[in-house]
Amino acid sequence: MKKTSVRSTLPLVIAFVMVMLFAASVCAESWPSLIDLDTTLEKPITLRLGYGDTAQWPQSGAAPDPEHAFALIFKSYVESTTNGNVKVELFPNGVLGSNKQMGEMVQAGTLDICIGTGFLGSFYAPFDLIYIPYLFRSDEVAWWVVDHSAIWKELMDDMERQSGVKYLAIGQNGTRHFTNNVRPIRTPEDLNGLKIRVMESPVYTRMIQAMGGNPTPIAWTELYTSLQTGVVDGQENPISSIALGKLFEVQKYLTLDGHVWSENVMIMNPAKFDSLPSGVQQVVSIAARHGAMADRVAEAFKSRIVDYEVVASRMEVYTPTAEEKAKFEAVAKPPVIEWMRERIGDEKVDRFLDAVHEAEAALGYRRK
Repeated sequence: MKKTSVRSTLPLVIAFVMVMLFAASVCAESWPSLIDLDTTLEKPITLRLGYGDTAQWPQSGAAPDPEHAFALIFKSYVESTTNGNVKVELFPNGVLGSNKQMGEMVQAGTLDICIGTGFLGSFYAPFDLIYIPYLFRSDEVAWWVVDHSAIWKELMDDMERQSGVKYLAIGQNGTRHFTNNVRPIRTPEDLNGLKIRVMESPVYTRMIQAMGGNPTPIAWTELYTSLQTGVVDGQENPISSIALGKLFEVQKYLTLDGHVWSENVMIMNPAKFDSLPSGVQQVVSIAARHGAMADRVAEAFKSRIVDYEVVASRMEVYTPTAEEKAKFEAVAKPPVIEWMRERIGDEKVDRFLDAVHEAEAALGYRRK
């Protein structure tokens, strides 16, 4: 009997499981019904959507990058449900600029929609609450908070009023982990003195400082060379980003500590959204949620299977024990929360932390 390799069947398995998980997630949600849906337009509308991930799938045969999955599902739902009256034009690969630059374009109305990560805190400070280190015990806890909590909806409504961007939905960019070239990182003490590349974010700076490391902001485009030449000893990113940047070529050790849950968020220009007929607004809103679900599944395949196998075969991987992870949390979490309180106030911080505890209770987790 002819043997079939895992590699040859993986794309089909991925496609099947993505469809099944996506369908299950849709059924589990209370999706708004299409009431009085009228997408008849005097002339067709085109929505321009920018994002940073590559657009190699399905030609690549592997799992799609998360933002690309987000965009494809969004585009398909909008165009099919409006009978082609609304077109979605995709601009992948960061061709329109960085995440922050695309966000600014959405604010200004020169771009209709974007998907990105790590930039909204500069537009609206409370968004950074999701970056509190070691906050979410699992992806499911984070999803519950952003999908079901009252505080998240209030924050996103306030963000639209304060910053001039409309929140549509949130997927997942991955859980962030440490890599370095000096030694395995098993406890916070192992970070002492290490130069760790971080994004230009005070949250990450304070987290690394609390653990004794030396945070060094460096652009993503310069990271590989900086690691290769020793400008920095290490960095922190999701598995998919480590694979995308081929950082395994210039890093020896990977620690799966999962210090920060990272998002892929879709925002839209509010004036553009308000200019759409109510039926089209409803289609756009639902399409965004569909896209977010696809994004989460695509990210899981990238970080847990496809990209993980690439990274793990080339690096020394360590997963901290529960006791070791508790030490990381005890050192890194309090100073970041204290900084958050000073920046955005006790009320929002406390309500957000309460939402995390509520999510844990709803999902069966218990804190000691």
